[in-house]
Amino acid sequence: MPPAPLAPGPLNHVALPTADPVVGARFYAEVLGFAETPRPAFSFRGSWLWRPECGVMIHLIEVDGHQPPSGPIETRNRHLALQTPDYDRSIQQLREHGIEFVERVLPDYGYRQVFFRDPDGNVIELGEWPAPDEMLAESRQ
Repeated sequence: MPPAPLAPGPLNHVALPTADPVVGARFYAEVLGFAETPRPAFSFRGSWLWRPECGVMIHLIEVDGHQPPSGPIETRNRHLALQTPDYDRSIQQLREHGIEFVERVLPDYGYRQVFFRDPDGNVIELGEWPAPDEMLAESRQ
């Protein structure tokens, strides 16, 4: 008989690499409304960011020599996905910030998604989909 699975709780944070935590923190504050929070005195630079509405912290961790990827935004690779309450306003604000983005529509559901990069090339998705429990309930009907 296999051992019982672990019982993790809610997602606490997502750690993302950065070449410059000051630049990264400014982006997350100015573009996504995150606020910098106190951080332990690690031996490396970084930034902890929090936005209560998202329910998860972002930890930017300085990585020596980190280089953002070049080329088109890859929507099927690793990315951070956040729900947006007003998709059209989010698109307008990305344009106002001068941020390049790619739009997609979620097959079978029709929900719109937009993908863009932070200054370190980390891909962020904003979607108009509902919370996962609601979305999964829809798919079972």
